[in-house]
Amino acid sequence: MSNITKRATVQRTATVSGCATVEKCAWVGDMATISGNATVTGEAMVGGDAVITGGAIVRERAIVSGDATVSGNAIVKGSARVIGYAHIAGSAIVGEFAIIRGRAIIRGNVEVGYFANIGRTALITEQKHVAWRNFDARSGHYTLTLYMQENGTVGFTWGCKDGDDLRAYLNEHLEYAERGLDIAPLEFLAAFEKANNIGENK
Repeated sequence: MSNITKRATVQRTATVSGCATVEKCAWVGDMATISGNATVTGEAMVGGDAVITGGAIVRERAIVSGDATVSGNAIVKGSARVIGYAHIAGSAIVGEFAIIRGRAIIRGNVEVGYFANIGRTALITEQKHVAWRNFDARSGHYTLTLYMQENGTVGFTWGCKDGDDLRAYLNEHLEYAERGLDIAPLEFLAAFEKANNIGENK
């Protein structure tokens, strides 16, 4: 039987079933579904058509919305956001200020945190398939996230920019090369490719 504690908010249009728990100051609304042994706790928010199922936990200030799914024994915590059609599964952990979006799938024993920003069709099943680090860009110091995509290419998100080919992006913005800002990101990309046996370093 589901458990909804006094301070938690569950709107009538949302569904909490099975042995699921919504507790503390958590909010569940819109058409969201919480089922199985899932738990939404802390100040977490689950909305849209999101599904939290299995033994999944959404806690602290995390937000899951859109058509996102969190299943298995996955944990979404901190100030992380899981949006769009993203799916967090297995024993994956998404935390801190990470953003998982698009149709990205994170599963297995993978932990994604810090300011990692993963989207498009990323498919991450091993820790080496995602990496992030801060680099100087034209207008500030931003996190560059690299991740494997379903088609075997390396996707990237850097600040508010994302795409499929970091080398092409840097070639299109010659000011990076002129200021020497392209060297470290390209070394980071080469190391990522080598670790995953892809690209020029196969």
